[in-house]
Amino acid sequence: MIYVQGVQLIAVQVAGQLDFSSVSGLVFLQASVEGSDLIMLASSNDSQPMKLMVHSGIADPKDLKGKTIAVTRFGSLTDLLLRPMLKTWGLEPQKDVKLLQIGRLPDMVLAIAQKKVDGGVISFPNSLQAEKMGAKTLLDFADSGLDIPSTTIVASRKYANAHRDTVLRFLKAYIEGTRRLLTDKELGIRALRKYGGVNDRELLTTTYDLFTSRYTKKVPKVNPKTVETALSLLADVTPKAKGRKAEEFIDTSFVDELETTGFINSIWK
Repeated sequence: MIYVQGVQLIAVQVAGQLDFSSVSGLVFLQASVEGSDLIMLASSNDSQPMKLMVHSGIADPKDLKGKTIAVTRFGSLTDLLLRPMLKTWGLEPQKDVKLLQIGRLPDMVLAIAQKKVDGGVISFPNSLQAEKMGAKTLLDFADSGLDIPSTTIVASRKYANAHRDTVLRFLKAYIEGTRRLLTDKELGIRALRKYGGVNDRELLTTTYDLFTSRYTKKVPKVNPKTVETALSLLADVTPKAKGRKAEEFIDTSFVDELETTGFINSIWK
């Protein structure tokens, strides 16, 4: 297993260097509508645990005009969530609001605290760290009504069709891992510390409790409606997403098979 951020991860997978990836549905769909062979096999989180966090002096979306907002990378989940929302507020990205690539989320938190930028799109546990450093939430995407797959399993259609047994075995391990995550708090916190760039025990515990109680699904079935929502949102910035259907980008047969054969029930009984 290797850890690579979303946009880079998709590029590596499209190049054929990965068999599976776990990535945001928006980032995966952006590549797929442009012609990549990737399909979504599973989704264990259909919410967006991200926040648009800003300096305390910004009270309303209209106050963002003339400001600089950080994203990790252009084309990343942070970028793809922010641009349509700015347009909803009547603000044109890179005209009314400057978008700046920062890179890692911990670096974004520091940039906000040091007032190098006016805000940024941040996920847990880094958003909790930003709150401790004085930033406030202007928008919680989880409460915005945008149900979009945010933690998905993706493979190429060619690979999935040619290696069905391998895909099934991978998904079995993924579901077993999800059960371990939801039942072994210390393991979950260690993983958050390793990959989240945060060492604060209180922040890690709060994040673990939130994700395991609110966001993470026991059965990672893909909900086509959430994919349709993602495509609709993506269409605002990627014209090729317009008019596309969820069924073009998903294959639910693998998780369905694990359910009908009783494997999933045996894990959670």
